[in-house]
Amino acid sequence: MRPASYIIIGCLCLCLFKGQKLLAQHARIELFPEEIVMGQHGRLIIEIEAPSEGTVILPGINDIETVDIEMIRYGAPDTLHKDGQLVSLRQNHVITAWKEGYFPLTPLVFKHIAKGDTTIFESRAALLKVQGVDVDMAEQYKDIRPIMRIPIGLRELIPWLLLILGLALLLFFLFRWLRNRKPAEAEESIWEKPDVPAHIAAISSLETLRRKQLWQAGKTKQYHSELTTILRLYMHKRFDINALEMTTSEIMQLLDRKLDKQSHGVKAREILEMADLVKFAKHQPGPEKHEWALETALDFVRNTIPAYHADEQAGHASFAEPLKKNTDAG
Repeated sequence: MRPASYIIIGCLCLCLFKGQKLLAQHARIELFPEEIVMGQHGRLIIEIEAPSEGTVILPGINDIETVDIEMIRYGAPDTLHKDGQLVSLRQNHVITAWKEGYFPLTPLVFKHIAKGDTTIFESRAALLKVQGVDVDMAEQYKDIRPIMRIPIGLRELIPWLLLILGLALLLFFLFRWLRNRKPAEAEESIWEKPDVPAHIAAISSLETLRRKQLWQAGKTKQYHSELTTILRLYMHKRFDINALEMTTSEIMQLLDRKLDKQSHGVKAREILEMADLVKFAKHQPGPEKHEWALETALDFVRNTIPAYHADEQAGHASFAEPLKKNTDAG
């Protein structure tokens, strides 16, 4: 082989060697400082160079942390491109240790993936020296410092001030609403109206009871209870008998003294006694008895109207009769 051929082959090999050297991957780790005191923070600097084409996979926290070396802050990688062919990555982590001694940091493994090929490379090992804290055993022990109170600023006070203001406004409007609110007035009963005669109140109440149709709906006890209550209220307002607080026999003793015709008292007694049987003995009278009780109560009220009210009603009736005739004739 000619000497020129050796020269050409050597140049080609040198070019290939340089190309591979330029495009090779390598990593370096550095501890700064390499010696710390227990609990002091140190920095772990990682520098990587790899071809820009492809992806570099960095070691994770679990790969850096050991039993003795603790990761305080994991730094994000900074990327720097060189000549469009190489990429330089740099990470700055914060570490510490809590024991005295020498703690090795094993080589970190990196991967470079390009065009489906994976290249694995690693850094050199590093050694972290941790010194203990010098304690003078002869010196008298001192207690820890008391807790420092941080003064409260406006930023912390604003939420509380807004909350107090909101509660104050809520209480103000609630108090104002309660003060201005008018209590719902209960509808005045017809029995409480002094200008309504007893017989008018009784007849009106009995007709209202008829329209309720209580016994038709199976509410027999309620029907007779309301019926006797109306009668007792009428006796109280008409004869000044406290009938609501008396038994049937007590009512009748007083009523017989005030009535001229005993037949009216007999009808009232029959109504009250039948109601007592329904309320206390669970007696179930027939439909005709229910109607009889209400009609008898109406007759009792009409037959015991005071004379001056009876004359007024008669006068109204006599006046209404000619008026009705004239209207019919017209």
